[in-house]
Amino acid sequence: MAAAGRRARGVFPFSRRGLLVTVLSAALVAEGVLRADLPALFWGSSFFLYAAYAVAAGHLLRLSLRRRHAADPDSLSVVLSSAGISPGQQAEAHVSARLPRAFPPGFAVRFSLPLAWEERRVESVAARLERGASRRTIAFSAAYRGVYSSHEAILEARDLLGFTKNPLLIPLRESVTVYPTLWPAEDLALHMEQADDSALFARRRRRSEELLEARKYYPGDDVRRLNWKVYAHLNELFLRVGEEVPPPESRVLFVLDCTSNPLLPPRRAADFLDGVVEACASLMAALMARRIDVMLSVPGIRECRQFSDESRAALLASLARVWWTAAEWEPELPGRQRMHVAVFSTPGSPGLRRIMTAIHARGWSASLFIKGMDPEKPARPRGLKELLFLSDDGGAAPAGAEVGGRPNDTEFRGRQRYARRRSTKTSSAIAEALSSDLAAYRGPAWKVRHAAQI
Repeated sequence: MAAAGRRARGVFPFSRRGLLVTVLSAALVAEGVLRADLPALFWGSSFFLYAAYAVAAGHLLRLSLRRRHAADPDSLSVVLSSAGISPGQQAEAHVSARLPRAFPPGFAVRFSLPLAWEERRVESVAARLERGASRRTIAFSAAYRGVYSSHEAILEARDLLGFTKNPLLIPLRESVTVYPTLWPAEDLALHMEQADDSALFARRRRRSEELLEARKYYPGDDVRRLNWKVYAHLNELFLRVGEEVPPPESRVLFVLDCTSNPLLPPRRAADFLDGVVEACASLMAALMARRIDVMLSVPGIRECRQFSDESRAALLASLARVWWTAAEWEPELPGRQRMHVAVFSTPGSPGLRRIMTAIHARGWSASLFIKGMDPEKPARPRGLKELLFLSDDGGAAPAGAEVGGRPNDTEFRGRQRYARRRSTKTSSAIAEALSSDLAAYRGPAWKVRHAAQI
């Protein structure tokens, strides 16, 4: 049945609006024939003929686009920014296309690039393309962090009234990284730095400028290392060669516990994880700004990588792709006697005890940060216009929606009360799990020097 429906949509690619108008036009034609009603027969026939023309011309334009792409596979190219962006920050997609020079009358081609990551989508990368060779710069943004990628671009043949949508899928791989949001965490970074010996927070040393030797300058050498004092005396270019001092190994390890948590409601789990990742990223960035190197461990990734302030972009890119996982925390821990571990987790996480036990077995000190439940924002009431008319994406307002901000039937009020009771019950369970975790691990028994809700 589903395959038959897809084939029917391929032959008759009507939009919802086009399907509705086609059915109404057929009804008008039938009424005009049965009742000898000339206006109904005229208008019904007109819309019916336009719908038939839209179907035929759409297939013709799609066939022309397919032949153009087969003859020139590079007829469509898209370039996204390789640098990461922040949530809400505007990015640009540069689109270059070579389309047929002639379209059927009343038709246009719409380009779209579906970017997706896990459960999230970026829907704003779309624009109308002109005939022949055209270049467009499309501004778009993503509301949430993630590594959004596409496997194909879509060229859609559309009639100007929106009756038909005839898509052509073109393989195309592009991606854009949206970094987690950073918030000020300098006070917490200072507290962590002062909570333990300064040896645990070894600061990076800069390259030594001590002149150990000098050699003649050769084209291609770094001109910033020229010794101008020697040049003033000898009138020859010599290069200062300093000592390369490698940075000390980090003694601060961040563990991001993203183990799937059954206590979290599915509709809020993604936002909950964003809060944990943003808190972890903010504290790491604050420490790196103080010239303190840090290490990061994420369940599912065995390697613990070290980051400095110079590699902040790489750190944010790593945190941008973090998602829920069922993998156990089994990293290759550094073989050092002294480490301070900052653990970021969720209330009642199935992986928290395993993580804390592994840290305690090494004899390391720790700080524990657990994300609490944020208050849920009330849904925006639907107005009368949204109730009566279709939205831009073709979705209708659900039955029992609010009119003017007031419930309009008993069923909807019942659903609201059930949702509130369920939300209150979930929040209570999460608050209880959070208090239990903080009480269980706070104190000298687990060497937890700092435990708090974030």
